[in-house]
Amino acid sequence: MAASLRRTRITLALAATASIGIGATLAWACADSSCDPTWRLDAPTYACDGRAMLAPGNDTRINLLLLMRSLVTIDDSKVAYGKPDWDDDKLGHVFVSWKGLRTTLWPEPAEADTGSAAAPACSVPQEAQDAFAAALAADKRVSADDRTALTSLRAKSGCDGGDASPSVGAPARDYLAYLQAADAFHRSQWDKARTGFAALTRSASPWIAETASYMPVRIGLRAAVSGSMDQYGDFAGLDKVDTAAARAAGTAIDAYLTAYPKGRYAASAEGLRRRVWWLTQQTGPLAARYEAMLRATPATSAAAADLAEEIDVRLFEVEGGAGKVLAAGQDLPLLSAVADLKQMRPVEAGKPLPLTAAMVEAQAAKFSAMPELYGLVAASRAYYAGEAPRTILPLLPDAARQPAYSPLAFSRQVLRGMALGRAHDANEAGFWRELASGARGAWQRPLVELGLALRWQRDGQLAQVFAPGSPIGDTTLRQLMLQTMTSPAILRASAADATRPADERNVARFTLLYKGLTRGAYADVARDLALVPPGKADTDAWYGAGLATPPPARFAAGKWSDGFACPPLAQTVATLARAPMDQAARLCLGDFYRLNGFDGFTLYRPQTDPDMGGAANQLGSAPDLYPGKPASRDTFYAAIIADKAASADLRAYALYRMIQCYAPSGHNTCAWPSANYETWLAADAPKAQRKAWYDELKARYPTSRWAKALRYYW
Repeated sequence: MAASLRRTRITLALAATASIGIGATLAWACADSSCDPTWRLDAPTYACDGRAMLAPGNDTRINLLLLMRSLVTIDDSKVAYGKPDWDDDKLGHVFVSWKGLRTTLWPEPAEADTGSAAAPACSVPQEAQDAFAAALAADKRVSADDRTALTSLRAKSGCDGGDASPSVGAPARDYLAYLQAADAFHRSQWDKARTGFAALTRSASPWIAETASYMPVRIGLRAAVSGSMDQYGDFAGLDKVDTAAARAAGTAIDAYLTAYPKGRYAASAEGLRRRVWWLTQQTGPLAARYEAMLRATPATSAAAADLAEEIDVRLFEVEGGAGKVLAAGQDLPLLSAVADLKQMRPVEAGKPLPLTAAMVEAQAAKFSAMPELYGLVAASRAYYAGEAPRTILPLLPDAARQPAYSPLAFSRQVLRGMALGRAHDANEAGFWRELASGARGAWQRPLVELGLALRWQRDGQLAQVFAPGSPIGDTTLRQLMLQTMTSPAILRASAADATRPADERNVARFTLLYKGLTRGAYADVARDLALVPPGKADTDAWYGAGLATPPPARFAAGKWSDGFACPPLAQTVATLARAPMDQAARLCLGDFYRLNGFDGFTLYRPQTDPDMGGAANQLGSAPDLYPGKPASRDTFYAAIIADKAASADLRAYALYRMIQCYAPSGHNTCAWPSANYETWLAADAPKAQRKAWYDELKARYPTSRWAKALRYYW
């Protein structure tokens, strides 16, 4: 799907779901793998819509980074949100994916245009070539000719021609032997590489001697994983690792650091210990090292994100990794908290959480230095286990009047607000308003606004959301509510509100006109068309094709007719306002839907999948304040077909169009999308009925242009 579909707005069911008429549940959705957020505060299961609070459903990397950023004071109140791409463009600033978080906090420079030149099939890293060249240059014993020959050979190590053996003088022979050992390493000839480097550990060249002492580390690690890659080049699992080779790498690390405690590769060797521990499944020392690194790595640096990714892969993505972390030691509060949150994800809907209260209580000693983190873990477990608010609120004292919040402090307060909501506390809305004033960190304020919007939704106070000076300013949330629940008066006022962004006003205009048309409020539509700003309508592109906002101009300047004579929509609506059952006007309205892409289209609807928590407690799930029920164009045709007194031309066209509703799929494409497969099937007329329509059109109106144009039924 095009990356310019920016925020959650309007649903267009495309591809398989659209062709069968099953409505998508997400605004601006289309048939791709992009992130489909569930607009609720809680996050019980893993999903792409991460939150700026520590939560079980967050990507573990997000939780790790939030904890790191809680250990220091960070002001990211003025951070510029990264431009979302196609797979998380529906999140707005309420939710965040891991990729979106990295892009925002550490934007990467645009890649230089390399033209059409292909990368060389085989190349040696420039850094390695430079190090070798520097060692050669420092060794005055090596002749200029030998230096040139060896430098050229270094650039081919591991490639065709890299195993050549030029004739060099005695001072250069260790360098040649080094290149031959390196070539064996790059060709995965492990024994030859080990033998070659072992013979060089006492070289007269200090650089060769030290590098040869270090290379067994690299050889062991490369050999350990060489047989663990699948056919796509991905890591196939720790059970495929050569653990003997990995242990040999660990021994080589010890030997190198003993010989060169402050050597040029000391930091690298020490860092590679983590890989050895991972490959040999030594969770205890690995977790202890990561706990220390979480505290020592600057949380404002991209290295913090790199560390979070490494920990996720090597600890939490390992089978049973969270449980192994919890069993690894008694003084790992940061990792234990993340492991606990992951353990709170339900194994099966309706079943008890894997993490029990007793299991959390047994960890209290781990958190003795971080009582607020322990309180969050205990309160989170209680909340997601469905316990009463009275067991949750004492763990999270009210602190909603702070000038700013660390991620941990913010997480505690948002969870408190969620517990207040569960308790139906009369002060919940006031709590959210107080919390909003200090929610200055990236993604914090919109999440608080979601909490307040949900409370006002439950209370039936949507007017407060759109009142002047409303604390709910996030346009993504407002657009979602405009589509789903708001009254004509709110939509009309929002469409005309010049203080709001143009995108939001367009959503209000589009929703007002769409609901007015589909629900028969024709007199209102005739008046509300004046709200459409002047301009040409794009009648070729539709929502899934790159438009950033819904196009209200379609209602004022769309397509009206492609064979059946119809006036502009404004005239059709004026006729229907006077005579709602006017058959010609209803047929023209059906053509407007057909020609302007409304088949298979619906506004945003909350997800109803029980595995996603159903629609309850999702924003947009309150009753729609716009009156009436939508009527699709197949109902127009059915009414005219049922009227035997209808004029021949109108009835023939209704028969023609009704039959065409089933072309070519054999399913009704003229009804609005259905909520599920069963109701979609129920919207289909039996094939015998479709044949009867066809036969009637051919028999009763044989000279009609519509009968002549139709050769099949489906």
